[in-house]
Amino acid sequence: MAPRQFVAGIGLALIGSAAALQTGPADVTSRGRQDAATTRAAKDSVLWIEMRNVDMHVDEVHVMHMRSLRGQVIAKAPGNIAWLDDPKSFHIRVTSGVVALNGDAIAALLNATTFNYPGAPVKHLRIRIEKGQLVQRGTLHKGVDIPFEMWSTPMLERDGRLRLHPDKLRIFSVNGVTLMRALGLHLDKLMDLTGAKGASVKGDDLYIEPLQLIPPPTVDGRLSAVRIEDTLLVQEFARTAGDSVFGSYVRPDSGSHNFVYFRGGLLRFGKLTMTDTDLLIGDDDESDPLDLYMTQYNRQLVAGRTKNLPNLGLRTWLVDYHRLGAAVTATRH
Repeated sequence: MAPRQFVAGIGLALIGSAAALQTGPADVTSRGRQDAATTRAAKDSVLWIEMRNVDMHVDEVHVMHMRSLRGQVIAKAPGNIAWLDDPKSFHIRVTSGVVALNGDAIAALLNATTFNYPGAPVKHLRIRIEKGQLVQRGTLHKGVDIPFEMWSTPMLERDGRLRLHPDKLRIFSVNGVTLMRALGLHLDKLMDLTGAKGASVKGDDLYIEPLQLIPPPTVDGRLSAVRIEDTLLVQEFARTAGDSVFGSYVRPDSGSHNFVYFRGGLLRFGKLTMTDTDLLIGDDDESDPLDLYMTQYNRQLVAGRTKNLPNLGLRTWLVDYHRLGAAVTATRH
């Protein structure tokens, strides 16, 4: 190579290196902005939900008390949008939460879900909670109707099921545990649960799958603890990694104490569809928990009030379901 060509080549190489050094940081900054935008878009595409101090109806009368619940709202069918008017259109993937139920609510769920099929072995189940135990009372059908009452302390298994072992059992008003032992029987011989949803029996132990009993919108997550507080069965969900993402992105109104808050992603309700959803469903009277019946939420909304925000967010305050009749009467007058 001629001297002049060699020198020119070195010069071009140095110029190219200098240009790379000058554009390198800008490229890194640009990539950083793109990554941040991608991360933000990914978060915005997820629809989050938070509930706090909400009595969520499982039927006309009974409720689950959502002390707190956070998670992702996921449409049942890919490409579809969660629709509040149809609780079956979505489910909730819980990232953290604490839920409490009284005995009447637990019995309502079991009667409506677990033992609601022809030939079910248990009928007319009633449950009360006393002295740290669940007390189940009902009719066991085994050829003939057998009245029973069973006392048990709920224990959480690793797989999320509740194990109920009969510490005390009354059958026909006699000691059922002693009777079964004398006859060489176990609970699984008296109670066939092959057709039941969310329940099974093995030996003398009854197993309940709490998340299988919840009506739509259904819930998935992992329970980390179960305990009895006075007359309530309290269930805690394990906190997942997604909960930290939730906490860094979702900011419900600080002045609200009883609410359901939807943030991010797409959500349908009524005839409206929100993008980058920012919807707070609050309580018109915060003297007690928000009493919410999802299948009747529009009636509660009509009796309540709404407010649009400058950022196109929406705030609604519902009349408690148990106060709805009085609110409608007052509106008519």
